[in-house]
Amino acid sequence: MFAANKNLEIITDKFFIFKKIIRNEVNQETKVFDLNGPKIYILDTKGKILKEIDETQIKEKILKIFEGIKGAASTTFSIPEAENLMRELLCTQIKADNSRKSDIDGIIYDRISDKEELLGFSVKSMIGGASTLLNAGKTTNFIYEVTDFDISKMEEINNIEGKSKIQDRLKSILENGGTLNFERVSREEFEVNLRKIDTVFPIFIAQMLQDFFLGKANKVTNLVELLEKNQNLQRMFKLSKSDYEYKIKNFLISIALGMVPGKVWDGFTKAHGGYIIVKDNGEVICYHLYNRDEFLLYLYENTKFESASSSRHDYGKLYKENGKVYFNLNLQIRFLK
Repeated sequence: MFAANKNLEIITDKFFIFKKIIRNEVNQETKVFDLNGPKIYILDTKGKILKEIDETQIKEKILKIFEGIKGAASTTFSIPEAENLMRELLCTQIKADNSRKSDIDGIIYDRISDKEELLGFSVKSMIGGASTLLNAGKTTNFIYEVTDFDISKMEEINNIEGKSKIQDRLKSILENGGTLNFERVSREEFEVNLRKIDTVFPIFIAQMLQDFFLGKANKVTNLVELLEKNQNLQRMFKLSKSDYEYKIKNFLISIALGMVPGKVWDGFTKAHGGYIIVKDNGEVICYHLYNRDEFLLYLYENTKFESASSSRHDYGKLYKENGKVYFNLNLQIRFLK
């Protein structure tokens, strides 16, 4: 599997040799796919051969599955070839458990150290649409206290509807003299995780969210430029653009390889191998931790903030709590198409 640069272009002299694939199936059953020989051998954890498969037969079926995904007219569809291939490969579930950051584990031959290592990889697909880096949830809400605001306008603002309702509500709050003061992240675990990157990092994301929902920018690179120009942040922290870039890149790679909003993160990489990306043309490339810098640049230059469902994730409305007025904004990050 070839490595890639920041533009998802193959680096021909960098590649990784997968010797075995290890899959956790339902009921905690584990299967090992041995790729060393002329055929693929499916083994149990004790090394017993459960089945052998001709690789050429799989390639033909994979092409049909790929064409089925590409040609699908909706987000939910059935591909009989995929179901048949899963049965042939003795696979009982499509994806890894949501609590795991690595989607696939493999024994990789490391040409640099001349060793074989067991590594986990996160997998993202660009087929049919750009995937998310960070999924929205109530865990990714940022809570702002609204001050200097005419509370009699509260119902009127909350009743603003339409495609850009969050942006319009936010603008109306500001036009009516209100100020949004970031207070906390709704999920304590997520705030603790963000503070591992930098003790004041939640403040930077909170400002990026305001700029995004006000319609100033959505690409991460452009939102960072706005951070640098923000006079309040400049007075408080005196950071340069490269300072912000460094922190945001570390945040993005932490999300990609280890951090999840709902659990306290220990700071360690969970997908130790790196990131596998299935490109829209079916090409499969890999960002190994050896080419970490290229991966950082790819994440930084190819991600954007995105608004998710406000009703499902409980944000974008003024509300009162303990005599104060609050407004929530939600964080979701998606790859650029």
